[in-house]
Order: sequence, then C-alpha cells, then structure tokens
Amino acid sequence: MGLALTTACGGSGGFEADSAADPDSGATGTVRMLVNITPNLTKGYWRELVAPFEKANPGIKVQIDSPTAADGSVDSTLQQLLAAGNAPDVVEGSHNDKVLPYLRDLSDLSWAADAPMADAQRLDGHLYDVAIGQQVQSLVFYNKKAFEEAGIAEPPATMQELTAAMRKLKAAGYLPMQTAGEWVTQAQVMMLFAPTVTTGEPDWFKQAADGRRSLSKDLGPAMNLYKDWLDKGYLDKQALGTKYPDAETEFLSGKAAMYPMGCWFVAAEAQAKKDFEVGVFPSPQLNDPSTPRLSVTPGANYRIFKAGKHQKASEKLVQFLTTDRAAVAGQLKQDSSFRTGYPYKLSPLADEVQALLDKSASHQAIAGSGEYQMPTGFEAEQNKQVQSLYTGGDAADGLKNVDTWLKAHTR
Repeated sequence: MGLALTTACGGSGGFEADSAADPDSGATGTVRMLVNITPNLTKGYWRELVAPFEKANPGIKVQIDSPTAADGSVDSTLQQLLAAGNAPDVVEGSHNDKVLPYLRDLSDLSWAADAPMADAQRLDGHLYDVAIGQQVQSLVFYNKKAFEEAGIAEPPATMQELTAAMRKLKAAGYLPMQTAGEWVTQAQVMMLFAPTVTTGEPDWFKQAADGRRSLSKDLGPAMNLYKDWLDKGYLDKQALGTKYPDAETEFLSGKAAMYPMGCWFVAAEAQAKKDFEVGVFPSPQLNDPSTPRLSVTPGANYRIFKAGKHQKASEKLVQFLTTDRAAVAGQLKQDSSFRTGYPYKLSPLADEVQALLDKSASHQAIAGSGEYQMPTGFEAEQNKQVQSLYTGGDAADGLKNVDTWLKAHTR
C-alpha cells in the first residue's frame, strides 16, 4: 500500500528535554520501535509508514523490530527484552500493565492528551498510551451467501437466535463458526459475550479487574452455550491447531459462515478474492434482543520507554504517528480502525462497521484499556480454560479456575 504521507509532523505542543540517559542527543539517533506484525501490518508496511518521517528528520532513523516470542505477541516479547535489559524506545500495540513502571508519563504533552480515548487510558491520572483511533471488538462477520442458502433472513438478535442459525448453517453444509487456536479462542469468547455482561454494566471490565465480578456467575450461562456449540459441531473441535492467519483464510474461502473478530478484519476482507459478500452484525446479548453495547478499545496505541536513549527522537516519532493526518489516515485504513473526522474509503464492509460505531456513540463499553484492562496474564489463563473445552474440559470448572486466578491477581 502506497502511503502519501506528509513530511511535516502535525499536532501541537512542545517537546520535552531528553532524559538523563542521553542529555545531549537532541532529536537524533536510531529509534527502536517494536510493533505488531500481522497479515495486514507487515514489516514492509511499517517501513513505508515511517519513511516520510525519516525524510523530514534526517538525523533520526527508525528501526522496526518484530516480536520474537514464541506466541508472536508484542507483550511477551517485551517481557523478554526487559529481562535482558534491552527494552525498545517505542512500542506499538502493548497493553501489558507490568511494563508501566518502565514507561514515560505523557500527560503533559497536549497532543497526547488530545488523542482518541485518552481519558479512558489514564491510570491514576497518568497517561502512558497514545492511540490513533478506536477499534470495535464485539463483531460477528458473516457470509451473506451462506445465510441466504440456510434460509436466514436477518442477523440474529440474541445468542439463542444465533444458535438456531448455526443449526441451519450446519444443515446447509457450512461450518457455522470459524475459530482458531493461539490467542484467538479466548479473544473470540470475550468478543461474543462481552455485550451480555456490559450492556447493563458498561464498567464491567473495570469492576472485574478490581475483583468485583465473578466470571462464574456473569459468564456461566454463556460458556455453557459455547460448550454446547462445540459439542454439536458448530465449532471445529480440531480448531486449536489452526493459526490465526489460516482461520482468516478459511473463512474468506467460504468454508465457514461466521467469524467473530475485531474490526481489523475489514482490511483483509477488502483484499480477498471471493464469490460471496461479507456482512457484519454486533454480537448480541444472550437472551435480551435490545441493542447490545459495542465493545471498543483504543486502536494502535504507542508507548515510550523512559530509559530510552533517544527521548526527543522517540517523542517526535510518536507525535508524527498519532497526529500527522496522512499517517493517521493510512494506519486507520491499513488496520481498519476508526476515528471521527478521518473517513476513508476501503470497502462496503468498512462502511458497515463505521455505521455501527457511529450509531453506538452513546452506547459503548470500554475494554482492554487503562482501568478497564484486565490484570496481566488474565487472557492467557482464560485462554487455557477455554481451550480445555476442546479436550473434554468442563465450562463451570474452567470459570472457577479463572475466578481463582483473578482473585489472586486483582489489580
């Protein structure tokens, strides 16, 4: 993708002095930036994104680092780098609260304070993250051709209706719902069932992180339903061996009828060659047909490590990435995030997601950010318990195990 980025940093606010680690550097040096690498966000894409910044700042070079941890995640890689005393200068896409002591507080930078969802990302008044936009997570993408062939006229309005639709889709020869192993299993469970717990309690994630919710109570009926889907073959019982990119490919090949995923999937769908149209609907509540809350989280957040040797250069880079209009628009389009006042044309599916986000402006639930972020390790623990269902585990026992873990790790 060619990005016609401007060569001047946008936004407002001055630059702070360098840290004591490098008092004389000025805005120069090589900035090491650890980033997410996905089917949409390739290393080549990141290089192209920062090229105009380097041209406008000839004293600064940006080194793009890929995750090296076995699970391919930024946060796992950060733990390894910190243990080795080799933290990057800037990181994109990190949400791990264990690294907060290593991060620079950006609260006094006006351009950072004006970023999307900045208030939602604050912890005890401190701002460590700067985002480019919002990502919607509680979405279900579906094959319109499969729905038509199965005789499903409208997207399901409750999980019970969704279950009935799965039965029809399986009878029509489709795998009703695409899933995968790795991080996808747990992430999809939360995307599917977050509206059930947040529509009445928009602060549910915050309460859960503080130890004030019981997953056994709040998610028990939902997880029993998920286990029932698995037992009935509505989910592939061998899916734990499927990697995230392969799951995306399998859905886009027409093998599966539904694919719960965040809005970043829109970019992959726009590039895929297929003989069917993809639609989207918000994940419904378990039994209540009223409009569910849409789960949103900051998109493409950036952090600066305070021990970095090139503080001014790092600050200029993050300011460019989050305030330069062309840089922001390019990132939003590439990974299908959204931001008011930054429309872009990508596909009819992207327009559908934008419409859902606009319609939900006063009916959203914050997830995965600031005080709404679950304690570090929660996703891994819950993922272990969700995946145990694929090998004969019990849903109630799994939730009890997660509750026990959460009680011991309350933020």
